[in-house]
Order: sequence, then C-alpha cells, then structure tokens
Amino acid sequence: MSQDYIKLYSAASEPDCAYFLSNGVVYYYASNVDKYAIRGQNLIVGSTELIMNHIFSEKTCRIETAVALKDSSIKKIPADKFFSSINSFSFLVNASIVLAKQVLLTNKIINKNLDLLDGRDRQIKEYSIKYYCAVNMLSQEYEKRKLPWINDIVKKHAGSLNFKRGEAFFKAQDSITVETTSVLSDRMIEYPRGSVICEENTTGEEMYILQTGSIDVEIGGNRVATIDRAGTVFGEMAILLNEKRTATLRAKNNAVITVIKKSELRDAYEKQSDILKNITFSLARRHYYNLIKISSVNKSLIDQTLDSDEGDDKKAIQLEKLKIELGKFRNELSDAQFKRKAEFLQTVIDECG
Repeated sequence: MSQDYIKLYSAASEPDCAYFLSNGVVYYYASNVDKYAIRGQNLIVGSTELIMNHIFSEKTCRIETAVALKDSSIKKIPADKFFSSINSFSFLVNASIVLAKQVLLTNKIINKNLDLLDGRDRQIKEYSIKYYCAVNMLSQEYEKRKLPWINDIVKKHAGSLNFKRGEAFFKAQDSITVETTSVLSDRMIEYPRGSVICEENTTGEEMYILQTGSIDVEIGGNRVATIDRAGTVFGEMAILLNEKRTATLRAKNNAVITVIKKSELRDAYEKQSDILKNITFSLARRHYYNLIKISSVNKSLIDQTLDSDEGDDKKAIQLEKLKIELGKFRNELSDAQFKRKAEFLQTVIDECG
C-alpha cells in the first residue's frame, strides 16, 4: 500500500471497532475494482459489521477494505463504547448519515454493474429473489403454526445456493419498517386517494412512516412499486443526506402517514428513540447486503466473460436449473396442500409463480 494511506481494516478481518473521522477521507474497496469514498468532518465510519454482529447476530468479518488518507485525523471507537453511545441522538444521527451515504454509493456501484449483465443474468436475479421470497414466506408460516412438516420443507430449501443468492438481492432492496406508538399520533396526516405526498426531484425535508393504506411509487410518471406494509419508512435517505427525492409518492387509497420533519427529528427521538435506532440499524443491514450483492454481480460478470470466451452457455444451464428448483419447490407445496388440506399454502404457491 502507498505510504499516502493508512489501512483501517482489511476485508475478512475481525470487526472490533468503529472509527471517528475528525477530518479527512476514507476510501472503501467493495471489491478489487469497486471503490467509493466518504469524506467530511466528525463522521462515524466502519460501523456496519459491528451492527450486523451485535444487533442482527449475523456473525461476519469485515466485508470490505477501508483506508484513510495519511493526513486524515481518525481514531478508534471500541465496540463497547460504540454501543454505549447509540443512546445519544447526535451519535446516532452521525452514524446513520454515513450509513445512508454508503447505501447510496454502493447502490450506484450495483446499478453500474447490473447494466453490464446480459438478459439471462437478470433473469437469474429475478428468479432467485422469487425463490427466496417463497421459502421465506413458508418459514413465516412455520413460525405461526409450528407444524414440523413445514419446517422439513424449509430446511430442505433454505440452505441452497439459489436461496442465498436471492436473499442477498432481496435484502439489499428491502424497506425499513418500524412500529410507532401513540406518542407520535400528533404527526399523523391522512392523505386522500390520489394526493401527492412528495414529488420527484424536490428537496426532502420530511420522512414518512405508513400507518394504514397504500402508496404508489412513481418515477418519471410511471408507477414502479406500491408500498402497503404498515410501519414502512420512506424518505429517510433524502432527509439524512439532503438529497432530492428520487420518486413521487402518491396515495393509492386513503392513507394515514406519520410525517416527521427534519427539524422535528430530535423531538421524535426523545418521544420514541427506537425509530431512529431501527433506521440506523436497517441502513447498516442494507449496506451489508449491498456489498454481498456487489460480490454476486461481479461473479456473474466474470462468469459471463468466461462463457463468452469459451462459447459455452453456462448461464442458460444455471437459469434452467434455477427454474427447475423453483418448480420442484412449488410442486412440493402443492402436494402438501392437497395431502394435508393446507389451504394456507396457496399464497406461498402463488409467490412461486
């Protein structure tokens, strides 16, 4: 490494601390070819793996390498001190701003690399997510009903490579959810059907938490998604990073939403601190799965190049195997539904397509 840099940590090393960047630049290497930078003053960096280990019990080593410019002013924050400090509003906001920036920058890397994938790689991604979601739905049914035969099916599929691939892609795009209490009821607003909640390319001064109803997400005038899960947080990236809105949000039907302005964030934290904590932790998880997703996409790009060089269509075979595995899972569910009169499996079967 050049003498102009200080290595903070390497990928695969043990995460035992975060860092306080008083002033300077930290460069992150998500892979050998994918690099991004966090720069500024009084920033808390290197918290992702700590949060994954201690909050989500996802035992992990560092999954990216971080170096700082030699003239950067930076010091360690031991893990125990980091977690004792998260009850501080300013500390939590600081950490969440850095994590939001990391999510934003790694999203850009993912989108850049996805543009290089061919059609089959995109289909592999889509079918992997479908497979993961279906198995995950079945796992949730087991948690509700505790029927051993459901768990047997889950175990058979939850360890597969296709499941793990789908999990990485899905969790990188998963939304943040929180549970609000009556202490924030004064911030609830009802939006009639068709009304605009916020507009694309406008400056974000509020974040939102859906209580009831559904919201359409529109980009360039086209509906791209619908938010209908109670507790879903949206607009947090714009408020943390002072970024313009990336989409227009419109009430699909009458929707009740908790609206928290940037200037009211501290007051909301003092009334219900777990909202900001959950946002911070969820941003760390999103960043973590973004890095796994970058690794998966890069592997697909390498395989794509090798396939092209060898004139061999391995991706077609991989896609066909994935479709077959998803089909077998669907058939297994259909058999169980018939033999055990388990009509509740229909929603999982439908998820398989």
